[in-house]
Amino acid sequence: MRPQHLLSAALFLAQAVPHEASQHCSRLEYWNPDNLCCGSCLQRFGPPPCPDYEFSENCGLNDFGDHVMHPFKECPRGQCNPDLAELCSFCGSGTRAPTPEGSRQRCGEALLTFALPLVLVLLVTSAAILLFALKRHSPYLPYPGSNTSGGSLVTSEAELPNLASQPLSRLLDELEVLEELIVLLDPEPGPGGALACGTTRHLAAKYGLPASWSTFAYSLRPSHSPLRALIEMVVAREPSASLGQLGTHLAQLGRADALQVLSKLA
Repeated sequence: MRPQHLLSAALFLAQAVPHEASQHCSRLEYWNPDNLCCGSCLQRFGPPPCPDYEFSENCGLNDFGDHVMHPFKECPRGQCNPDLAELCSFCGSGTRAPTPEGSRQRCGEALLTFALPLVLVLLVTSAAILLFALKRHSPYLPYPGSNTSGGSLVTSEAELPNLASQPLSRLLDELEVLEELIVLLDPEPGPGGALACGTTRHLAAKYGLPASWSTFAYSLRPSHSPLRALIEMVVAREPSASLGQLGTHLAQLGRADALQVLSKLA
């Protein structure tokens, strides 16, 4: 079965799940049961990841905070969204031509991550963890300006395996650890360009998010942390994402300081 057929089947099954519209919020908002107020779908998930897709109603969340359908869905027949707006609009003379079939196919293949189990990602993560364990004596290049005193990138053999068994969503509940990581990873390079790599922007690229998403996420500061937005996006897109995968990405970026903070959850 071709990838676009798999995506169509997955979206059909997802839409078949009963979805009651929010009793509190508008179509482009979701109800946050923690602080009892409506939040913006755009602020939480960023713009649609591909042309000719739009937000699902209430970004696929019910009033209990559960994901009952995917945050994004394909435009209805006769509508387009070439500019990645929140909603599709009718394809008229003032709108660019619909996305070519080849581009739509590639976009559909990317959106499979919303619909299918990420078995391959888990296998790659496990292989990366094993590789770090085998090469624990190999030298790592530290991130410029990071504090590596007190340990190397992997402070013990047991840390990464322990993190691999824990969901990434746990980080959203461990606010003290999350705040420490925000302080380390959210800052952008200064005028001198001393911190040239290893920020949340580069971490987002490791998770396959486009540069436009990072630009949007950073535009929300200081009211919303780009790192928190990234974690929420990854958890929504990949429920099986683990802390071990995050640790692997931090190690690849040379962020020994952030990896040591993350190891508090091991």
